[in-house]
Amino acid sequence: MDGITQAKQDAVTVEFVKPGPLQQLPLPRELVQLNDDELAKLEKSLVRKLDSCLLPAVIILFLMNILDRNNIANAKIAGLPDTLGISNAQYNTCLMIFYVGYIITQIPSNLIITKVRPSLYIGLVTAAWGIVSMCQALTHNFTGLLLCRFVLGLVEGPFLPGVFFLMSCWYKRSELPPRIALLYGANMLASAFGGLIAAGIVARMEGKLGRPAWEWLFIIEGSMTIAIALFVIPFIPDYPGTKRWWLENEHQILADWRLQNENAGLVDDDPKSLIWGLKQALLDPKLYMFIVLQMALITAQSFNNFFPSIVGTLGYNDTITLLLTAPPYAFAFICSLAISFHAAHEQERGFHIAIPLAFALLGNLLAMFVPSTGGRYFSMFLMTAGSYSPYNLCVSWLSSTLPRPKAKRATSLAIVNLMGAGVAHFYTSYMFPDSQKPRYYAGGGVMSGACLVCAVTALGIKWHLNRQNAELERAEAEEGRLAGSAISGMKTGSRPDGVVAFRYVH
Repeated sequence: MDGITQAKQDAVTVEFVKPGPLQQLPLPRELVQLNDDELAKLEKSLVRKLDSCLLPAVIILFLMNILDRNNIANAKIAGLPDTLGISNAQYNTCLMIFYVGYIITQIPSNLIITKVRPSLYIGLVTAAWGIVSMCQALTHNFTGLLLCRFVLGLVEGPFLPGVFFLMSCWYKRSELPPRIALLYGANMLASAFGGLIAAGIVARMEGKLGRPAWEWLFIIEGSMTIAIALFVIPFIPDYPGTKRWWLENEHQILADWRLQNENAGLVDDDPKSLIWGLKQALLDPKLYMFIVLQMALITAQSFNNFFPSIVGTLGYNDTITLLLTAPPYAFAFICSLAISFHAAHEQERGFHIAIPLAFALLGNLLAMFVPSTGGRYFSMFLMTAGSYSPYNLCVSWLSSTLPRPKAKRATSLAIVNLMGAGVAHFYTSYMFPDSQKPRYYAGGGVMSGACLVCAVTALGIKWHLNRQNAELERAEAEEGRLAGSAISGMKTGSRPDGVVAFRYVH
């Protein structure tokens, strides 16, 4: 009896040992011979290779994604409505219908991508939207343009959530914010260079081969997308454990181990069906907080499809107007990088999202009420930098908050992107009618409200995750229970619990 009692005490003593630092997961047998310095060197080599191949490939593709999505705004300045004989309401409907197609394919696509080769899938999807983008130049009326925009949304929908998911399979959560900042910087650079490219095409291609300049805009940018998509496929990896010519076997093993190591030791796999992964995402209340956050943020950015028209209210000609669209986006790109690197260094998200939105709110108010041309143009810098800078933090924050299993993370990213970058555009496409030039009070008012909602939601999520961290610490200290079942969303006993400590980033 005494022996049983002593054994029980020993078991309790072991059970209540508080976990050490995150780096407590045993090394795979292929890497066990490496000392700490060799392991650190191998990890630096892995990250350097990812930054040299994966990151540039998806940045270039996203740049083309935004160019092909938003070039209709530049085409409008170049005379598309007059050539096709469409009204302002019909043009806005063409903007909106893109997002109908966009939301249809996102969740199914991010479930499929967990079972196929992402390199081929992402590359071929990109080439497909390049073809559809070129087809917009062949339209002759409202119906043709409407159908093209709908199909373009269908084939562009899989790209962004798929890329976010793929990056989360390779980069640690501390590495994601600055890299998603660089990725999302392609959005701002595309918006900046899109205006410059459009200005060049409008100035030089009008009437070439009997075509108006806006048709050449679609043809040139669409053909560029196809060529680039086929070129970058070899530089996009699949999942850790699959061969790639620029990744050694040790890099593959290390990539898988280090992500397990920071996610309670849980393997990034899906032992059940894809529908099960979808269900796990929908049952997590944190998903709905991020949906509100993302929808409010995209609403705060809703000027982007109308930005050339908004800048046009300053009173300059078409070419100068297109050129003036570039500097605000270039400034937003710089601010986004600075905020993301600082957030990654500080391991903080809530304040780094809320504070830029305060500047976006100020920009909206200045745009509506400041009378001078210089003041209104300055307000556009605040609008773009304040609303674009937090985006990459929201995406990386979601990925690290719902990290396991693979299908749950992929579905969560798709759902949030669907609601934010998709459904939000159903109403934002009609927020800037030409009848409200030059102040656009309705659009400015809605964006101002969205800035407030987004900032408050970010602080609310921060508070909630801070409380959950306190609960995890209490469970570890008092019950000896680690975070594996808590972050995986699985029933206790369905798989091994976590083996290392886990904390939410807030």
